[in-house]
Amino acid sequence: MPAIQRYDGVNYRVLRKAIRESRCPCNLDILILSSKYGLISAATPIPTYDAVMTRRRALELRGAVSSAMEAWATDKSYSEVFVNAGRTYRLALDMALLECRTHSVRIAEGGIGVKMAAMKAWMAAASRRGQRSGGGL
Repeated sequence: MPAIQRYDGVNYRVLRKAIRESRCPCNLDILILSSKYGLISAATPIPTYDAVMTRRRALELRGAVSSAMEAWATDKSYSEVFVNAGRTYRLALDMALLECRTHSVRIAEGGIGVKMAAMKAWMAAASRRGQRSGGGL
């Protein structure tokens, strides 16, 4: 099953609904940080698994996540990158985000509801601008 379907948190439900209702920017690339598989495309098929992102695992993933982000962005021309991730997941992303200097990086802050609202607003604005955007969860 594709990663975007496998995960069932509130943000994934919001994304799936936006895609179904054509409210998601058509040029949006969604990347997912998995505790088991690292940084993957939303379309990447993954089986059910039981693993939690711990501080130790996030730090282990840093190099691989940075390399994956660089490889992903090599042939893309993003106007902006939006990151919606919890504190522990952000540990794995920090190095990659520092190296993402050629793009405007917006990081959702606050509780889950505030982050979800920020993600919705960002997707709406990206749709209006029509620019290639990258998103991360």
